Amino acid sequence: MNSANKSIVLFLLTGLLLAASSSVAAQESKPPKLFSSNSEMQVTLSGPWRKLQKNVKKDIVYPVKLTYTGTDGQQRTIDVTVTARGITRRLRVCDFPPLKIHFDKKLTKGTEFRGNKSLKLVTYCQTNTKYEQYYIKEFLVYRIYNEITDFSFRVRPMIIDYKDSERNAKPWTRFSFLIEDVDDVAKRHDMEKLNVAKVPLKELDSLQTSYMSLFQYMVGNLDWAATGGPDKDRCCHNSRLIGTGEDDIPKYVIPYDFDSTGMVNAHYAAPPDKLKVKNIRQRLYRGFCRFNDTLPEAVERFQQKKTTILALFENNTHMTSKNRKSAIKYIKDFYKVLDDPKRFKREITDKCRG
Repeated sequence: MNSANKSIVLFLLTGLLLAASSSVAAQESKPPKLFSSNSEMQVTLSGPWRKLQKNVKKDIVYPVKLTYTGTDGQQRTIDVTVTARGITRRLRVCDFPPLKIHFDKKLTKGTEFRGNKSLKLVTYCQTNTKYEQYYIKEFLVYRIYNEITDFSFRVRPMIIDYKDSERNAKPWTRFSFLIEDVDDVAKRHDMEKLNVAKVPLKELDSLQTSYMSLFQYMVGNLDWAATGGPDKDRCCHNSRLIGTGEDDIPKYVIPYDFDSTGMVNAHYAAPPDKLKVKNIRQRLYRGFCRFNDTLPEAVERFQQKKTTILALFENNTHMTSKNRKSAIKYIKDFYKVLDDPKRFKREITDKCRG
């Protein structure tokens, strides 16, 4: 190889090395994605909150500024829009409704919020602090299921200052949390969300469905369905389906919305009328007999995670002592059922559906 060719090769190799190092540096400079961490974010949301509260029944889009401190210590402000969402909490329970935050992907590029089109925000609902306790517990219910399986919605805790942009009033600070979008849950597993009206039991993954059913029993949730629901066009009720395709098997049920569980124990929640249950704290197993063969493996998973699950509540600094003790007792009562073969048969295996 002559000297001219050697110079060309050296020039090309140098260029490739520089490009590679620049790419690595760019990757390293990016902050961690929003749901890759469970640490609390300090956030300010500045928007026309009183106007939103007065028009809560209307689907109006409001401009909001989201300000937060990034992992690099720098404060950033992102222009977003919000809409009120939900039914029960929005229309019948809360003075301040749950929100959906809509992002402009161009404005979130290079931030913790990158890649998100919209996210659900669980808000404080009422100024009374007992409502805040409800949503701290609901956040921890999501975290329980994160420990059991990655086929679950991740959540990010936030301490939010809600500042009214149209009034000179003191901001109010409350615990809140964001819920991961179902598209991202699917993407983690190289899958997609499925918009099918119904799904036969035989198409559901057996072990993951056992995880889900046992989890719903654990947290005292009766307000769910895994094969159909009230929406005739999309399965399911308080859960979403993901899979590799509508015609592919298996499919996976991802549960959400836990404010009506016995674990949260909200005063406004009540069990479904059709079930013979006295109150929402009373557990009733609603899993499917078809998947009883995978229940032992599911039980083993819950046993392995017992200490970690209890620690979620023991180490949470936002819960009152009364709520912490009550939640821990509720969890331990669940494990008493798992530890007693006769009770497990009577309350779980013999109660299965189908």
